[in-house]
Amino acid sequence: MKKIVLLSCILFLGFSPVKSQVELGVKLGINSTDLATGGLSVFTNGQNNFNLFLQQANYGVHFGLYSRVNLLGIFIEPGILLNSTGVTYRIDEFDEGGVVSIFKNERYNTLDIPLMAGFKVLIFRVYAGPVAHLHLNSSSDIIDFAGYEQRFRSATYGWQAGIGLDLLKFRFQLNYEGNFTAFGDHITFNGHPYSFSDAPSRIIASFGVKL
Repeated sequence: MKKIVLLSCILFLGFSPVKSQVELGVKLGINSTDLATGGLSVFTNGQNNFNLFLQQANYGVHFGLYSRVNLLGIFIEPGILLNSTGVTYRIDEFDEGGVVSIFKNERYNTLDIPLMAGFKVLIFRVYAGPVAHLHLNSSSDIIDFAGYEQRFRSATYGWQAGIGLDLLKFRFQLNYEGNFTAFGDHITFNGHPYSFSDAPSRIIASFGVKL
């Protein structure tokens, strides 16, 4: 997958024999994460201290650059996008009085590098390809809990497929994204790793302008 990053950078530079077929632009948009998952039970010394549930996946935003190279009826479109998204967790703690629920937020910032390939159908563009998510940083309210650590992978990977429409210099896209890594695999309590059962998927709406 490291080749995705390298190839994307090469395509951004363009190729001198096909300069007229290379497009560069800016892109921004929003995304919604879909997760249907159960909770996590966190144990210490054999006792269930609390349960962690995903209460809500918040809307994310992205902004960056894209390039498009048209060759022999198909196009290749790499992108470099800063993405910020977050979730709200519900934590059910157990004490002598029963269960106490509290809510905590986490936010993640990644550098997303999609590499799409596709073709035109009537007035629409259809495309698909891989995407790399490079972890930049994060913030978490759960850090207040003793023993909690975040251990993010430097990169995770997925795929996207979508449809686009070009109007003059304006670019509209609607993508579906699937991922290969279970959500929450960065969660660690007392040195023990946890993750939810499902991999996240996203609906991504983007608006771009050709430069």
